Amino acid sequence: MRTTILLAVVVLVAGGVVLWRARAKADRRSHVRDGVAQFLASFPGATYPEALLRQTYRYLLERREAAGDFEGEHFVVAPGHDLRTVYHMDGLDIEDAVLVIADRAGARLPKAHDLDDLKGRVSTVSSLVAFLAPYFAELPETT
Repeated sequence: MRTTILLAVVVLVAGGVVLWRARAKADRRSHVRDGVAQFLASFPGATYPEALLRQTYRYLLERREAAGDFEGEHFVVAPGHDLRTVYHMDGLDIEDAVLVIADRAGARLPKAHDLDDLKGRVSTVSSLVAFLAPYFAELPETT
């Protein structure tokens, strides 16, 4: 009798943990999906490739998580966000971001002398996207 009760409690606890984790995972996917849609909509009329915008959002969200600034809530990546203050990125971090975003999307990678231009030009999310846009020119548009 005690064994049956103990087994039932263990099964209930394990089931609760599985349900809680599934719910958290579904909430996370929902937040990311909504965040990506909002980020794409924040560039109205712009001719930036969708792959560029999606990979930029993904990278910046990962950056926030790595810095411990993301608690699972819906986070907005805005074009006007300053890369230094919001994402804790400076100098080589921005160069790394450019290379990672371009590589993940299969775009042409910037050359070393192109990365030298980053220092004065790229300070916001919008300027990061504008800098990367020419490297995505050869990519086919995905829907």
